[in-house]
Amino acid sequence: MMQHNAMEAPRPAGFARLRRGAPALLLSLGLGLAWLPQAHADMFPDNEARRAILDLRGQIAQNQQANQAQLAQQAQQIQQIRSSLLDLANQIEQLKTEIAQLRGQQDTTTRQLNNTIAKVAASQKDLSQRMAPLEPVAVQIGGKSYTVQPAEKAAYEQALAAFRSSDFAGAGSQFKSFLAQYPSSPYASEAQYWLANSLYAQKQYKDAVTAFNGLINGYPGSSRIPESMLGLANCQVELREVRAARLTLQKLVNNYPQSEAAQAAKDRLAKLR
Repeated sequence: MMQHNAMEAPRPAGFARLRRGAPALLLSLGLGLAWLPQAHADMFPDNEARRAILDLRGQIAQNQQANQAQLAQQAQQIQQIRSSLLDLANQIEQLKTEIAQLRGQQDTTTRQLNNTIAKVAASQKDLSQRMAPLEPVAVQIGGKSYTVQPAEKAAYEQALAAFRSSDFAGAGSQFKSFLAQYPSSPYASEAQYWLANSLYAQKQYKDAVTAFNGLINGYPGSSRIPESMLGLANCQVELREVRAARLTLQKLVNNYPQSEAAQAAKDRLAKLR
């Protein structure tokens, strides 16, 4: 034993103290190790919280990315809408310009059209004035309607106006000219009648007889025949052809008994007897 002990290495001075404090250290370690399972158990809730936080952060990051993507998409859509609105505004301006041009063209066209209409109206008026002397006019002759040329009507009325103003020579000359120019005129029988009366008024009884006979024989449908027969009888009386005058008056009464001339003829017959 002594030899074993002699072979042991010398121990430090503090070893004795460590040896004496070993039981206390072991006790302390034992106590410390006793709470490790509890501490380890307490660490699990913290890890779950961290995991939840990390998950939440991940969701937030995803949401942020989604929001950013959505915002980017909305920004792109807004940009597209702005571009569309800009294009629309440009189109509207272009349409305004085109409308203004069209209005200007329309105003110009309207003025040109109005000027053309005015010119056409003036031309029509001028043409109507020029054509008026050539266009036939309706007249009433002997209770019947006829159509005559304006110049024809004017010539007849001028000759009749001369007769009514007692210009019998002028009236006779104008009626002769009228009959020569318008032999088929509806006024022809009237002109013949007034020609005969113009000659009678000038005491040209033989020429008047010829003129009255010309109406009686040449215009059988004339309403002036009864008056012409009475005028013929008056010329015959002036020429002292009493027998011929009586025959003319009697023929007048027989053929046109209802006429005013027939009543005058009866009075003349009574005087001639």
